[in-house]
Amino acid sequence: MRLVGYADRLSARAGERVTFNLRSEHAEVRPQIVRLRKPGSPRHGTPLVEEPVDADLPDVLNGRTQVTTSGSHAVAEVHRDLDSVGLAVWFQPTLPGSEPRPLLAVGDLVLDVSAGGVALRSGEHVVAELATPVEERHWAFAAATIDQAGAVRLSLHRPGRQELSASGRAGPIRLNRPTIRLGSAGRSTGGLGNTFNGKVARPVVSATAWPESTTTALAAGANPLALLPAATTSVLDLAADPAGTRVPDRGGLTSGAAIRHLPARGVPGPFWTGGETDFRRAPAEFDALHLHEDDLADAGWEPDLTWTIPADLPSGVYALKVAAAEDVDRIPFVVTPAAHQAPVLVVLPTWTYLAYANWRTYAEYQEERLALYGERRGFDERDQWLVEHPEFGRSLYDVHTDGSGVCYSTRRRPIINIRPDYYTPTTRGFRHFAQDLLLLAWLDERGERYAVATDDEVERDGTALLSHYRVVLTGSHPEYCSAGMLDSYLAHTRSGGRLMYLGGNGFYQVTARHPGQPEAIEIRRGHAGVATWVSDPGEENLSATGEPGGLWRMRGRAPNLLAGVGFTAQGHDRASGYRRSEASADPAVSWVFDGVDVGVGEVFGDEGPGLGGAAGDELDRADVTLGTPPDAVVLASSVGHSEKIVLVPEEVDHGYAAPPPGIHPKVRADIVLFGRPGGGAVFSVGSIAWSTAMTHNGGDNDTARVTANVLDRFRDTGGPVLEPGA
Repeated sequence: MRLVGYADRLSARAGERVTFNLRSEHAEVRPQIVRLRKPGSPRHGTPLVEEPVDADLPDVLNGRTQVTTSGSHAVAEVHRDLDSVGLAVWFQPTLPGSEPRPLLAVGDLVLDVSAGGVALRSGEHVVAELATPVEERHWAFAAATIDQAGAVRLSLHRPGRQELSASGRAGPIRLNRPTIRLGSAGRSTGGLGNTFNGKVARPVVSATAWPESTTTALAAGANPLALLPAATTSVLDLAADPAGTRVPDRGGLTSGAAIRHLPARGVPGPFWTGGETDFRRAPAEFDALHLHEDDLADAGWEPDLTWTIPADLPSGVYALKVAAAEDVDRIPFVVTPAAHQAPVLVVLPTWTYLAYANWRTYAEYQEERLALYGERRGFDERDQWLVEHPEFGRSLYDVHTDGSGVCYSTRRRPIINIRPDYYTPTTRGFRHFAQDLLLLAWLDERGERYAVATDDEVERDGTALLSHYRVVLTGSHPEYCSAGMLDSYLAHTRSGGRLMYLGGNGFYQVTARHPGQPEAIEIRRGHAGVATWVSDPGEENLSATGEPGGLWRMRGRAPNLLAGVGFTAQGHDRASGYRRSEASADPAVSWVFDGVDVGVGEVFGDEGPGLGGAAGDELDRADVTLGTPPDAVVLASSVGHSEKIVLVPEEVDHGYAAPPPGIHPKVRADIVLFGRPGGGAVFSVGSIAWSTAMTHNGGDNDTARVTANVLDRFRDTGGPVLEPGA
């Protein structure tokens, strides 16, 4: 990609400003604001539809190459000059290699580690080293001192083993108000950072070269400030405020450190006993940072264009379209309503977009996906570019280069799969952002008055936003959500509001916005559910909030409580249709099938682009034992799934009884409808593939008709909707 960019936000209210950052190999770039009306590309077999917006932009922008260096670390500024120094740190390598990686640096003095041992360097010169291999994922303690005469002592402590030490000579040193760097030596050249991969804890820097007895005491866990003068010692408290991006210094040598690029926090340190897994109850034991060379909080590009959204611009999905020669990029953003006048609100699941942002498996694991799909589906060419640029961060489905799970995702970077023309192999075309544009296109084609918001607005404004709308529609995959979002949707339906959950695998994963880095979201996978990684012991709680991560279901908040259905199965070979239930013939709900030429027991929705039907990709089913309201009506259930559609782990049968033969009865999508006191109501389709199937035959299909019937009833009915003739 010779032209790519990102915005400083995914959504903004009319009247606010959006800033764009671009990277171009072209000398000039032509900018344009467009409204995205319909997703597509030649590969999708449908054209992308966009409308120019009068935006008063410059005709051209100067192109430039911008560089990003990833890698988490911490930085603190020393208040005084140093002519002697002591430094120490606990560390646990997670990707030891032959090349040294910095553990702790003070100015140009660097204590580093490789698979072959630890060393102290002054600039490019090794002044002391211990050629003793360090073990992966084992804690060790390294310390070094240089006195005023330049004498060096380097020590390595490994629990349960003999202390090792080496001496050397650096010559007299003079460090003029140096910078302390934890996990970094300060060199930045673009690409993956030359930072430490692993956990670090309890860093100590002193303006004095302490004696050997102090090193031994520190290795045993002694309080540094009981051994060294507070005024001339730095003791960065990595356990303090795990949700923040700064840590205090309990000593007086610095004013604290800035935490950069979102290392994992709230993780156990070297003195964790295992007696407590919640860092809030034993903070001193959770005093480590897990650093990664591919952590990224902000790509750090300089802005190229800031646009003030006109106050009268209609709510919808827009993009900055930039073009140069044959290269084009569209950087999307949602314009939320300045005034609430439409009866319908569509909430785009931007937290799910961020969870999947820059998912790297399509180009990296083609052979594995052949087994998953049963066919070669290729990938978007931009995925190969992503493989070549690991510095732009990973998705919450990826693992870091050291194999640990990615638990933070930021919007301040190029995100190539949030594009209207992105091709997703999983569905043979549309998924996530591009698929949700299909829903908006369908609303446009039927002349619906609607506004668009995102997860960010629901998280921030809650029922104060939702209460303005008679009907709230979700996107196709609102998987990642906070407790506040769940509360707001539930309160909306309990106070007369109507919710149409037009997707699958929704309201599933405990998620939070990062308070110190609000552009980022955080998860911890825990040890249940569909996952490409699981949390390490003691790392199940979100640093952002302290709450247990994993599935909402495991915290008594299964999606069924809100939506009537919850995640049950997934597979991506093909989709299926739904068989209409006997209960759907009741006059209280039969209006859902007005104009649908399908009787009880007959199948509809078994056609469509992509996977070929309305029930596919990821499926949700009704279950009163998980919270589906007892009065919820199951209007239809999917049939005809293949053996490649499998139960999610939390649904697998336990005990001695053998599973039933054939396709498990839990492998299905259910369409449910239920009312709530005060006129509220919920309609759920139980499938990610639903809105894609709505486009079949130009929108003239039963899936679209069912959706339209429910939307019309929800929008136009003042009283309860589950009544004949309402």
